[in-house]
Amino acid sequence: MMKENEELKRICKAVIEHIRPDEEERRRVKAVTELIIAKINKKAAEMGIEAHAISAGSTARNTWIRGEADIDIFIMFPADMTEEDFKERGLALAKSIADRYEERYASHPYIHAYFYDAEGRKEHEADLVPCFAVKDASLLKSAVDRTPFHNAYVVRRIAGLEDEVLLLKQFMKYLGIYGSELRRKGFAGYLCELLILNYSSFTELLKNASQWEYGERIDREGKGTYREVGTGPLIVIDPVDPRRNVAAAVSEYSFCRLVDAAREFLAHPSTEFFSPRKGKSMSRAEFMRLVKERGTEFVMVLFEAPDVVEDILFPQLRKAEASVTNLIERNGFKVYRSDVSVEGDKAFLLFELVIWSLPRIKKHLGPPVTSKYHSEQFKSKYTASPLFIEGGRYLVEVERKYTDVVSLLKNELGSCSLGKNVSESIGRGYEVLRNEEIRFFEGPGYFLREYFSGIRSPS
Repeated sequence: MMKENEELKRICKAVIEHIRPDEEERRRVKAVTELIIAKINKKAAEMGIEAHAISAGSTARNTWIRGEADIDIFIMFPADMTEEDFKERGLALAKSIADRYEERYASHPYIHAYFYDAEGRKEHEADLVPCFAVKDASLLKSAVDRTPFHNAYVVRRIAGLEDEVLLLKQFMKYLGIYGSELRRKGFAGYLCELLILNYSSFTELLKNASQWEYGERIDREGKGTYREVGTGPLIVIDPVDPRRNVAAAVSEYSFCRLVDAAREFLAHPSTEFFSPRKGKSMSRAEFMRLVKERGTEFVMVLFEAPDVVEDILFPQLRKAEASVTNLIERNGFKVYRSDVSVEGDKAFLLFELVIWSLPRIKKHLGPPVTSKYHSEQFKSKYTASPLFIEGGRYLVEVERKYTDVVSLLKNELGSCSLGKNVSESIGRGYEVLRNEEIRFFEGPGYFLREYFSGIRSPS
């Protein structure tokens, strides 16, 4: 056991040396953060706006991975300010101090800004997020008002555990489950920090996670009032808002992926669990070989990716995936697996089918023979068709409208529930591609590598 623990320590130490920011990076990030805060505070005073800025997120807590600093600046406004003034002044203030910016939207608009350092040599990115300076997390006026409380809670407790958080984040990145965005439905940075605070180390977290059961509940402060049953595989009570589950975004897949990987890593510790998982892009020839071996048919619906943020786009893609699957199976075909993705400026729905072609005819059941009125109606409707009795009911053979999935999707995709932005994009044009027609620009090649590899590392 001692030898195993030494091996775990050795691996974790080696990984930390690669992912911990060096002093120069820390100095640079701190300097830029302080520069932005000073600019905001000075500009607020000049504009006569009662507001001040604070640093939040991983850069405020020293829990960012080398080269991946996300600078989050929250601009605190009085809680009694009207929503209209808040939005107008918050955005105006943020825009006024940025070298350049993009307006984005979460629970309300914020600015993704670009700044040069004091020497004017290197450009940095930062999110400038207006929020209300509420006195207590129970008095929230918007979802982002919680973040300053999160920041204060973690900053007071995380000292000495920063490296453990980095290990967990890098481990999650390898698994593809880091981030609460709706594309991933994984573990947010704040959730990773709470898990480390709860278990005190990365390895202790994994030892516990390897034995988690569905519905695992963690409440560090013991004050949780969140009682919703059957709402997810993991419940982590927010220590600053006991009504909230911090792990609400974690999907069943992400939960199970962590449990499985924790067992694998503890049984066979290796630095490979922290390395980028993506293998080389799959070639068309390799794809066609696998299709032939599997004996299935692949059909891709390809279209221009709508110009909306991923947290809006991916729920629509998943909705479209479910609706199109339903269309396919209502028409007698059978989907084996399906998935969605956005690669570059293209979005696609992918369906792997075990039944993709059907005969021209199909059975159409009528009423029971014993139902005199309905029998007469049915027989009068199908006078030109041979009539059969099967299982006590009338039956006729009718012609199937679509005998293959491709023709079905080319003609009926618009009847599906696709979501507003996806529907508009598909309405402007889409392609239905099968097997060898599927295009191998860079993104789909990597996507298909992952599709076939499952949870094991792609070769």
